[in-house]
Amino acid sequence: MSLDDILHKLLHDRGVIDKEDFLTPDYSKLHDPLLLPDMEKARDRVLRAIKDNEHIFVFSDYDADGIPGAVVMKDFMRRIKYDNVSFYIPHRHDEGFGLNTDAMDEADKRGAKLMITIDCGTADSVEVAHANSLGIDVIITDHHEANDLPDAYAIVNPKIKGSQYPFDGLCGAGVLYKLIQAIYMKESFGLPAGVEKWSLDMVAIATLSDMVPLVGENRILSHFGLQVLRKSPRPGIQAL
Repeated sequence: MSLDDILHKLLHDRGVIDKEDFLTPDYSKLHDPLLLPDMEKARDRVLRAIKDNEHIFVFSDYDADGIPGAVVMKDFMRRIKYDNVSFYIPHRHDEGFGLNTDAMDEADKRGAKLMITIDCGTADSVEVAHANSLGIDVIITDHHEANDLPDAYAIVNPKIKGSQYPFDGLCGAGVLYKLIQAIYMKESFGLPAGVEKWSLDMVAIATLSDMVPLVGENRILSHFGLQVLRKSPRPGIQAL
């Protein structure tokens, strides 16, 4: 048996049908972010918040998926020079996973009119209802499953029932990255095309840390994210 035969068998046994796509990822083959549920609605709401200078409250999970996702959002806000935004990462032990009403109250105290979740929120109906009562629109970007969805302004999640998105294996940071892609597709803010790729180092860290399947879009995001990681200007990454 030749080396190529062995490789073909290994890939086949792992469910890899298209060997070329797997071994030579192509960034252009990422799916259209607008295929994700509520993506157009979420994108337009973020753009309206930026246009109207609303305070945007970003709530991310505390793990190695949520935190890199928050960095992707921070990168975006920094690049477009929008500073009416704040970030909230819950305490792992004191607050636990997902949204909580105290954090919703904190968003209200900060004057938030829009909340964006990263890697959480799909199952948090009570907390989203509380945010709604405070006059805060909630955009959920997540990849967890839930039977009963909250009454959020938009839920961008490839795993929710009825989703037509071709790939449901994205991590939370990957879903957030697709939102950033969608925003740039409509409004470039005078930035060069593809500038969001410089955040792929964080998407790769999140994808690998969250142990989602390294196939499809995850393979592409991780492949190019590792390239960015080697060139990353982030002092923390350089130190590591």
